Amino acid sequence: MQYSDSGFSEESVEIKKFLRRELVHVSPETSIRNAAALMHENGISSVLVMDGDRLLGILTDSDLRHLVAENFDLDRRIAEFLEIEGGKRKPLITVESDESVLAVLSKMLENGIKHTIVTEGGRPKGVITLGDIAYELGPFYIKYIIKLQKAKGVDAIRGTLEEFKEDIKHQAMKLMAESKDVRPNFFFEAISYVVDSAAKSLTKIVGSFPNGLLYAATGSWGRREQFLITDRDTLAIYVSDDINTEFQHYVNDLENAMDLVGFPPCPHGYTARNYVFPEDLLLKRITEWARHPEGNAVDISIIADARPILGDPAILERIKDFLSEKLHKDRLLISQSLMYKPALNVFGRMARSFNFKSGAVAAIEYPIRALSITHGITHTSTYGRIRALEREGVLSHELASELLYSYSLIMRQKISLQIKSKTELKVSDLTPIERNMLENALKTVKKFQDYVERNYV
Repeated sequence: MQYSDSGFSEESVEIKKFLRRELVHVSPETSIRNAAALMHENGISSVLVMDGDRLLGILTDSDLRHLVAENFDLDRRIAEFLEIEGGKRKPLITVESDESVLAVLSKMLENGIKHTIVTEGGRPKGVITLGDIAYELGPFYIKYIIKLQKAKGVDAIRGTLEEFKEDIKHQAMKLMAESKDVRPNFFFEAISYVVDSAAKSLTKIVGSFPNGLLYAATGSWGRREQFLITDRDTLAIYVSDDINTEFQHYVNDLENAMDLVGFPPCPHGYTARNYVFPEDLLLKRITEWARHPEGNAVDISIIADARPILGDPAILERIKDFLSEKLHKDRLLISQSLMYKPALNVFGRMARSFNFKSGAVAAIEYPIRALSITHGITHTSTYGRIRALEREGVLSHELASELLYSYSLIMRQKISLQIKSKTELKVSDLTPIERNMLENALKTVKKFQDYVERNYV
């Protein structure tokens, strides 16, 4: 099958290609309780009831919920359940293995069922659920999230992340080659959803997440703008007016687990190992940072880019509101954010070779972030911040639209470079059309920076 971020393209795929599990069945003499135990043991949501080769019915997780709610004796035979329910239940729905996925999906929706039995030559071959279809036809990253949710150890999580890293590169190269209209943020969102799931899965290994603690992603992971899972920036905050070593030990264990599954820490030390604060202490730090924002821009950006992963999001909301209050319309922070200029020469032509992060990405991301902080906007993504700045009247509709388009072009080029493990852009590597489009995008960034300097510095 061929996938896109909006679904699938081959409507005639046979349903048998979706079968992923061995057929599990019981005899009609099996007790309902034992059938439920078998379902739990195999991690499945249904079991077929068969008398030899003859299919009698199916027991699903929905049936079990109803039986428990009705105080049905679970030690009774499944045969009794089928007899009692015979007049109430909908007819047993089966599909042939060569039927198309769309035909099967339509049949399931028409009959209001979540499970259907796949047969081949009249004999049961397996069971398909709505979840199976969603797993296969949804965005490619969904299967990794499901795997991570089911993972039971560090090795399983690490293996899933390694598989995902290779797949995201493959998907990016394929989709970007097929279409010039692929949204770069589709890949960024995919990565953040998968890595978020990995972090949450690690709590099963480290231990239950403590009440009163918040663990947040920040930097490009926090903004949902990271590609290839290069490194992580994290932040932890807990509700206390004093140092809590129990919280600090938990955060350190979680950070160690992140190392083990192959998501390395920021080489500059911007992780929760060093950025773990009691809430009251962090509020005092922010007050100090706000007195000299130009010298504390990195610390300020760590808070501004933070996005909750585990714990109470209200903790971070309070911190961000306080940060915006302290830096309301602060010109020094905005001025400092303009330190990186778009890679254009004095004649407005793009430099022949330049560091892409400083000459393109930071030139737009940093001032957008500074404007957002100083105007009370707590969005973390650059896309979301640009839209919010437009709604607040900080940016005109025309300039916001130009910036969104230009930023998308810049992010697309960022993906292309990172796939090739490059940080420098050489104009000679671009086609004439790509060169022209990127140069125009950088001109829009310069226009934006000039606007910011005139009006907010």
